[in-house]
Formats: sequence, structure tokens, C-alpha cells
Amino acid sequence: MESRNGNNIRNIRKKRAAAQQSIVSLSCLACLVFAVIWGFHAGSTKNQPVEVKKMTASSSSVAVSDSSENNDSSSLTESVSDESVADHVTADDLSDAVFIGDSRTVGLQNNCDKPKATFLCAVGMHIDTVMTDANITLSNGNAGTVIDALGERQYGRIYINLGTNELGWPYIDTFKDCYTQLITKIQEIQPDAVIYAESILPVTASRSLQGDAINNTNVATFNQAISEVAQQTGINYLDCTSAVAGADGTLPEEASSDGIHLMGEYCDKWLEYIIDNT
Repeated sequence: MESRNGNNIRNIRKKRAAAQQSIVSLSCLACLVFAVIWGFHAGSTKNQPVEVKKMTASSSSVAVSDSSENNDSSSLTESVSDESVADHVTADDLSDAVFIGDSRTVGLQNNCDKPKATFLCAVGMHIDTVMTDANITLSNGNAGTVIDALGERQYGRIYINLGTNELGWPYIDTFKDCYTQLITKIQEIQPDAVIYAESILPVTASRSLQGDAINNTNVATFNQAISEVAQQTGINYLDCTSAVAGADGTLPEEASSDGIHLMGEYCDKWLEYIIDNT
């Protein structure tokens, strides 16, 4: 009986030992399989994704750097450009300037964006009647002459553009005498102002060929007279021809609807030239 019980106990122990061995073997096998899989996965991850990340990070860094530099450069360029344009447009508001002239100057007044500038101009203004015709509205609302208006305040700069209506005059000396009288009177009432006698602007080639006095040959003749008056009276002669003329020295056909008076774009060119050269 004792021998049988002892055998049973030994059999049970053997079975337990065998079971434990099986469990340990399976555990070891599982660990080995897990280790192999993990090693493969880790090696794969190390060799590829990490390298990709480095490349991506590097590319991203370069891209951001270039983008930042380009943006900074672009912003600077735009800023400088905008500021340059703004300075060019607003630096001289012409608040101390007065423009005296005929219908061409009226066109300049109507097309420019300089509300602080003063315009003493009228359609049909002539050099021989500019000091007597009451075609200017004074500060009190009454009509007066250019000379009356100039006596209301002191200006820093005075621009005169007259002569287009006088192109048919047969005597240049008469024109020069009238121009000299105007300059002398302005110098008397505006002693501190810088005075500019502007050249008569050219007309278009087609207008010049119409056969009347308004032609570019006469424009050149009268401009020579204005230049001489400016020299004799000690004022400045301002040749504005290059501001609006084409390569042939005439006013481009697209610059005017009638061959004489300027379109808005060319009024801007004219005014820009005046600002840049005075």
C-alpha cells in the first residue's frame, strides 16, 4: 500500500516537472520569437525612418530659411519701393507754389492731386492782358487779376506757362516786352519767390501740320524768346518739353485729344518733371 502511494506521488511529481519544463520551453521560445521580431523591427526603424526624418528636418530647415530670407527681402523691397513712391508723391506738396497760365495750366490743375498748390489760371489768358483781366477769384470771393491774387500772400515758387495763345503774334519783341513787364511786376510783389518761366509745350505732329500758327516751329521760336527774357530778368527758364515729348520732339498723338491740351497721364508727367527739376 505504501509502495503504491509512493509510486503515485512520484508519477504526479514527474508530470508536474514535465509540465513545468514545457511551460519554460514555450516561454523561452516565445521570448526568442519576440526578440527576433523586435530586433528586425528596431533595425528597420533605425535604418529607414530615422534617415527620412533627418532629411525631412534638413529640407524643412532650408525651406524655412530660404522662405524667411525671401520674405524679408521681398518685404524690404516692397517697403523701400512703396516708401520711395510715397516720398516722390508726397514729399513736395507744392503748398508754397503758384501756377500762372492759360488753358493748359487749367488742365494741369484739373488733373493733378496737389490741393495745396495755388493755381492762378484761366482759359484764353494772354501775356499782354494777364495783369489787367479780372479772371481770377480772390480769397474774398471777388474777381481780380493775377497781380491782385499774388498780393494776397507770399509764395516760395512761381511757375509761369504762357505763350500758346500768342503763337500767332507777328512780332516777337512785343511778346518779350509783355513777358518782361509781367516778370518785373511779380518780382516787385513777390521779392522772395523763385520764379520759373516754363517753355511752351509742343503740340502733336498732326496739329502742327494743320496750317495755322499753332505749330511746333512757332513753339520753338517763342520758347527761345522766353529763354531770353528769363536770362535778362534773372529768373529760371524751365524747359518742360522732354517731360511730354516723344522721340521726335513733338507731343505724342495719344497725349492729347485736340493736339494741344494734355490728357491726365501727360499732366502727371509734366508736373512730375516740374517737381523733379525745381
